[in-house]
Amino acid sequence: MQKRRVSSPAVYRIVGLVLVFLLSCRLQEFSESLGYCRTYPFDLPANVEKPAHPPDVCLTPARVELGRHLFYDKRLSLNQAQSCASCHKQELGFTDGRVRAQGSTGQTHPRNTLGLANVGYFESLTWFNPDLHRLDNQTLIPFFAEDTSTTIRELAISGKEHVITERLDSNPEYRQMFRAAFPGAAADVIHIARALSAFQTTLISYQTPYELGTMSESAQRGKALFYSESTGCFHCHGGRDFNLDDRAGKLWFQNVGLYNVAGKGDYPDVAVHGVSAARATQGLSLVTEKQEDRGKFRTPSLRNVAVTGPYMHDGSVATLEDVIEIFDQAGRNVQAAPFTGDGRKNPNKDPRVRPLGLTAAQKSDLIEFLRALTDECFLNEPRFSDPNAPPPTVPAYCK
Repeated sequence: MQKRRVSSPAVYRIVGLVLVFLLSCRLQEFSESLGYCRTYPFDLPANVEKPAHPPDVCLTPARVELGRHLFYDKRLSLNQAQSCASCHKQELGFTDGRVRAQGSTGQTHPRNTLGLANVGYFESLTWFNPDLHRLDNQTLIPFFAEDTSTTIRELAISGKEHVITERLDSNPEYRQMFRAAFPGAAADVIHIARALSAFQTTLISYQTPYELGTMSESAQRGKALFYSESTGCFHCHGGRDFNLDDRAGKLWFQNVGLYNVAGKGDYPDVAVHGVSAARATQGLSLVTEKQEDRGKFRTPSLRNVAVTGPYMHDGSVATLEDVIEIFDQAGRNVQAAPFTGDGRKNPNKDPRVRPLGLTAAQKSDLIEFLRALTDECFLNEPRFSDPNAPPPTVPAYCK
């Protein structure tokens, strides 16, 4: 979810909740300094450290289990039509398979749903807001987002928080889980957000053919191409989760030449191009207000990328084959109205996006490498699944 231009009441509500959250963090730190906190038993490869996010929220098994139940519970939306899992499906790498997500009210979101694999390691959480760093803070956004030119009402509980908490408090199972997770604390939105962030922090994916050394020969050739200067893929999709910009050394934001509406450097934006833009935005420039940041969006992780399509910030690219073709051509030349324009000539395009001249065989090898980043263990891990549904079948080789 992204930074919102929300109405004033929503701003005050979110600010107030953040202040309460910070105070409760201090109280929590005091209680946990007395020995309450237990370290969550992450089972990670020897070369992978535990996620540090959220930085001052203790992860316990009770909080993670509470968060898991909440993640799949439609009672968190005002009309009880949606849960977090409605937009973040495990079998799709915790994306939703849609071009752009939909809120519980049926409105279409401006952007494509990002996956949650290894999200606890990311220092930036959304498509275009570099300032939103904490999962527990980010979780408040879908609860309170309003209907504006660039945002939608998602779970739509603004001003009705008591309805949600009363639903949970009336359930004996939830009362017990809240007592176990947060002794002495109320089952309020702050603790709901904290539990949800605890669960999301455990969504770790490191059992792919790439890590396990079981890649096909084609995928191995694709890997060599990916890490070569002839393609330069690794410069923007570097690091353990294939989302670090090697130039910046962190998560970064690039314009990859997807659009250049009317040759003005624009990306589709409802404020500029009318309702046909479907509330799409200009990207990082909404935060920085800099012209040169128009069309810049965060480089997403490539983990499980074969199951997280459609692609790009607006879901406008259907397949991995299409993605490779766009990068081979150094951008996309849109020839259909209303967004006609040659993205290859976008003035804000990252200079590293350049014509590659790939052969058909090289394109095929790159796609096989991307498919080798699929973690079937992650996609079928019972600990991440709906607690009220039959557990998925885990492949025999999974740890």
